[in-house]
Amino acid sequence: MYALLELPIIYGSGDCLFMFFLFQGNRFRRGLRKFIAFSLSLVISLAAFSEDVAGVSSDMDPGMLADIEAVIRELGLDDPLLDSPEESVADEEPDLGLDNLHENEREILEKKEVMAVQESEGRKIEERKNEVQENAGLEKDVPKVVETPFVPEEKPEPDGKSKKIDLGLTGLDKDLTQKYINDFLGLEGKKYLVKCLENSVPYRPYIIQKIKENNLPLYLQYLPIVESNYKVTAKSRSGATGMWQFMENSMAPLLKKSKWHDDRRDPWKSTDAAMLKLKLNYTMFDDWYLAVVAYNCGAGALQRIMKENPGLDFWGLWDKGVLKGEAMHYIPKLIAVADVVENADYYGLPEVKKAAALIDGKEVEEFDYLTTKAMLTFSQLSQASGVSVSKIKELNPALLSDCTPLGVSYDLRLPKGKSVGVADKLKKKGLALDSTVHKVEKGESLWGISRKYGITVDDLCRANGIKESSILSIGTKLVIPIYK
Repeated sequence: MYALLELPIIYGSGDCLFMFFLFQGNRFRRGLRKFIAFSLSLVISLAAFSEDVAGVSSDMDPGMLADIEAVIRELGLDDPLLDSPEESVADEEPDLGLDNLHENEREILEKKEVMAVQESEGRKIEERKNEVQENAGLEKDVPKVVETPFVPEEKPEPDGKSKKIDLGLTGLDKDLTQKYINDFLGLEGKKYLVKCLENSVPYRPYIIQKIKENNLPLYLQYLPIVESNYKVTAKSRSGATGMWQFMENSMAPLLKKSKWHDDRRDPWKSTDAAMLKLKLNYTMFDDWYLAVVAYNCGAGALQRIMKENPGLDFWGLWDKGVLKGEAMHYIPKLIAVADVVENADYYGLPEVKKAAALIDGKEVEEFDYLTTKAMLTFSQLSQASGVSVSKIKELNPALLSDCTPLGVSYDLRLPKGKSVGVADKLKKKGLALDSTVHKVEKGESLWGISRKYGITVDDLCRANGIKESSILSIGTKLVIPIYK
């Protein structure tokens, strides 16, 4: 009880003034009012406690008590809202002076403090989310040089200045044709066309010449792009080979094949064969689109389709959906290639125009032909003719090995004027353009065999890589050079 009686003295001491400076702004005023109210009320309560309960007479004058109560009322310190747990300000931090409050008030303010902290953290998290989203949006807008792949240029639009060339092709407005046109206008499509046109330079002048000679549509010069990308050694999964993609069962009558060579790989011979086949197809179907698609799927297959769908032209069959696989794409891709290449100016494709113009003014190349029946290597032929091995390969892609066929007549293609004197130069090295094979029998000698074929022993030895003193075994096969 004596400790309680000493409380007014403690609260009245100068040290208690330190408590006032823990408050700031509005909190200072409310804290001060609370502190005064609490102190004055405590003084009155203790006075009453001393007199009524403990039986101790208070030294405090009753008039002083009345004055204190009047001050409390005048200052509004008896307002119950001062102690209300609902009192809060949204932008203020929770009260930290919990030790001076009653237990129920402490519990309420602790809850309010937790709620305020959670609300503050929630705002921070939300602000962080917004910041991340905004940053993410910025990252999408700003291209990264290293990590982000290169974005190709926009597809060119017609420039409005160049007039589009009318090629007389129907079906350019079809969705599939437009898809191919758009593909060729893109970055990869342009590269593809440029590469194919570059591949075509050695052969396209000859193809155009043959197209004109046979009165075929000029856009057929682009058919090898669809077939093989203008690659003379192309081979499909089904076995179609060469620039014009002939199957073995469609080679006759112009193309031949052996273990030494395959004429489907010869761009000049296969072009002649393709012109003949397309012309025959047109005779059969009386429509160039049908003739071209028959080149792809076979005349017999197309005839069966047309028999089941009488009265329809190519686009009629296409719209009906009876053309399947490559046959459905064949014409749309072909006319798309022709349209884009021929109208490169209109579409704003200078690279394509430049590649297509590589054959401008280029004459159809003329050749010499060296007929051989002996196995001669490209190296031997190069030394005798003065033509590089790479050029011999380029002009003779039908040969499957770097040599001419043995025992088979073959016309080797050489640049114009380069066949002169080749036979004599080969003979000096013991080589001949023609040869045969002799099987050694019992009792034969090198001298006797050479006399039989009208050559010298030295010729026979050089052709077979043996010495005059070599002993022949029965059944040995000797190459017999035939000099003309």
